[in-house]
Amino acid sequence: MNDPKALLVSQDSSLIEAAREAISSTRGFGLDVVAEIETACNEILEHDRVLVILVHLDGRTNVAGLTRVLQAGSQTGRPVVTIVICEHAHPEQALALVRLGVAECLSRPLDQGRLSYLIDVLTIEARYGKRRQAVPELGSGEVLSLGDDAPFLFVPNTRMGRMVEQIKRIAPLETSVMLGGETGTGKTHLAGVIHRLSPRRSEPFLTINCGALAANLIESEMFGHVRGAFTGADAERTGKFAAVGRGTLFLDEVDSLPPELQAKLLRVVEERAFEPVGSNKTLRLRARLIVASNRPLEREVAAGRFRADLFYRFNVVAFEIPPLRERTAMIPALARSLLAEFAARNGRRIDAIAPAAMEALLAHSWPGNIRELRNVMERAVALCPDEVVGLDDLPEHFQRVAPARVAASAAAVHQVAATAGPEAADALPSPALAASPFAVPAAVPGGDDIAMPQVRSTLAESKDRAERSLIAQALERNGQNRLRAAADLGISRMTLYKKLHKYGLMGA
Repeated sequence: MNDPKALLVSQDSSLIEAAREAISSTRGFGLDVVAEIETACNEILEHDRVLVILVHLDGRTNVAGLTRVLQAGSQTGRPVVTIVICEHAHPEQALALVRLGVAECLSRPLDQGRLSYLIDVLTIEARYGKRRQAVPELGSGEVLSLGDDAPFLFVPNTRMGRMVEQIKRIAPLETSVMLGGETGTGKTHLAGVIHRLSPRRSEPFLTINCGALAANLIESEMFGHVRGAFTGADAERTGKFAAVGRGTLFLDEVDSLPPELQAKLLRVVEERAFEPVGSNKTLRLRARLIVASNRPLEREVAAGRFRADLFYRFNVVAFEIPPLRERTAMIPALARSLLAEFAARNGRRIDAIAPAAMEALLAHSWPGNIRELRNVMERAVALCPDEVVGLDDLPEHFQRVAPARVAASAAAVHQVAATAGPEAADALPSPALAASPFAVPAAVPGGDDIAMPQVRSTLAESKDRAERSLIAQALERNGQNRLRAAADLGISRMTLYKKLHKYGLMGA
């Protein structure tokens, strides 16, 4: 590729100057600077030379803006990488951003050598490798499932369908498996399906999320420890490598393991043996290993963050799960499956998705993949006032078609009015009429008892209660961490703060 570009989104003159110096030492790269997110998104989509996006995350550019940048990058069909520059170093924030799809997080003062190195390493594939087109799968349109209990959905005669055929062949074997793909694509779910298709199905299936634990806790989680092994080790603990027995052990986000643990894990993989922390007793590993990485391990090896010998041990049978934006043919079936799951869990009778809502789901780029779709459908079930999920029940950024939005709102108003009696429902304009820009709201018979403003107020109050409950649940799931709760809900941190004020949850 000729004259590749890095695009910086910032209004900070000192940061812009530091980035220019870093880019000047990166062979073949130029730097463009824009001040606004919308300008950046247009540049990314219109100019195929943009391979790196540098986003200055400050008060003017927030996580919501960053999400739009990631979506724009994913729509290009080329391997665009996004690097975030934060004002301060916060490991928790960095982890959340990486899970969102960011390649790396840097903090100020900017390490120019590090930035230059990252740009050089992370764009090797784009500059010298074969360009990979993000082509949505077509297949036959039929959606099949792998496994019986909580199956993995796929479309035959597609990249995913061909991968499933290979998984069927290796599932009964003892071979270790490595799963790759963006966060939220279903790696943990697929690992569980592989376990249930194997002769080990009656044995435990245990998971260790290597990216969710502090470095000093991962070793104990894996291997266990004896009493007195370290400060706070008041009792002996059995690690998951022992507890899993002859079952399947799934190591998720293995790319986040610190170097010292990578060395110990290499020994376990090679010798099938390990010792609990503080013990001289050697235990045997009898389980099958399945590992997963959110970031390509080849890239991590090239960057010096992951051991090459451990990578080759894992890379015996490897599968790359395509992102949801490349599996659009399965979105309708997956959305309906999730709808049924959440409706049953909440005792709701919701059994359909309106065409306008389904169109919006199909048009979305899904940077959070299946995990994002799960959140959207859970939210829709919580907010839906009737038996059909409409466009208004989806997050605001899905509601791009004004006529469809008005029609869906009119249908919802009719549903609420119908509860007041047939006379009230009959007096309202039809959904088609209400969608017209010339329609005038009709008065509802019955005077002030069931007037149109009150109908709308009833609907708004119902949605407010459901939204408050949804936010409270997200905060509880994420240990009251507001950044993680916002990411979980698919909204920006600022939007979450506004809603916390609105619903009196700031003390939560």
